[in-house]
Amino acid sequence: MNLNQSRRLLAYFYALFLGAALGQTGVGVSPPRVEIEAQPGDVIQRAVAVDHPGDRGVLEVTAGFNDFLLGPKGNALYLSPGAHERSLLSWMSVGPLKFDLAPKEVREVAYTIRVPADAKPGSYWGIVFFDSGPKGQNPAQGGVGVRFRVRVGHVIYVHVGKLERAGEILGFGYQPAVGKQGAQLRVNFQNTGNAAIRLNGRVEVRDDEGQLVSVGRVEDVASLPGLTHEVGAALPGNLPPGSYVVLAVLDYGQKDLIAGEGRVTVP
Repeated sequence: MNLNQSRRLLAYFYALFLGAALGQTGVGVSPPRVEIEAQPGDVIQRAVAVDHPGDRGVLEVTAGFNDFLLGPKGNALYLSPGAHERSLLSWMSVGPLKFDLAPKEVREVAYTIRVPADAKPGSYWGIVFFDSGPKGQNPAQGGVGVRFRVRVGHVIYVHVGKLERAGEILGFGYQPAVGKQGAQLRVNFQNTGNAAIRLNGRVEVRDDEGQLVSVGRVEDVASLPGLTHEVGAALPGNLPPGSYVVLAVLDYGQKDLIAGEGRVTVP
């Protein structure tokens, strides 16, 4: 291992062990998420509050943009702006993009969204990220240098025109506890509408005699239109080996509920 590789490795470990503590000096945003109803041709003006929660040091803040989708496991996939057809980032202007914050200072960052006149009905979304770190921070000269930056996001959904909120449960899986991740039932969910929705609900696990074995909870999970992905339902503990009947009932913000039944086998 050469000197440069050693420095990079040491920097990694410094960031790993010290990042959590130093990360407390990053900015906060309010609200973290906003949902806006709109029609084609609308011009929307909003603002997000960016604050310095610490009591010392000036923070340099830079605004940036990302798109995102959901992977098969329900994980967020961060993408470059305009990477999918439901991106709204090309509709947006934001300012200021760079500014400083003193301790306890709050600054409103304004943005304008211009919905195209030919926008099709459905949900569009994107993230404005705020990257922050101590003002004037530079890597140490001639030694190991680590720059600590913190990113927080303001997620924006714009729902245009007539929305069709719908979905279907396709099946189930089981994931035992691993490390700090507790046991989960995994609900395979397909968003069949044109709108982003948020899922909450209950998943019951019963044995072949109909006795209730366990109950899982789905809490405020996003689902994006046209995507199929897993939704986790946290269980209080691992299921014993056996075959089980699973019933999921999901609230997606409409008058009706989405329900599905299936089986899982725990070896």
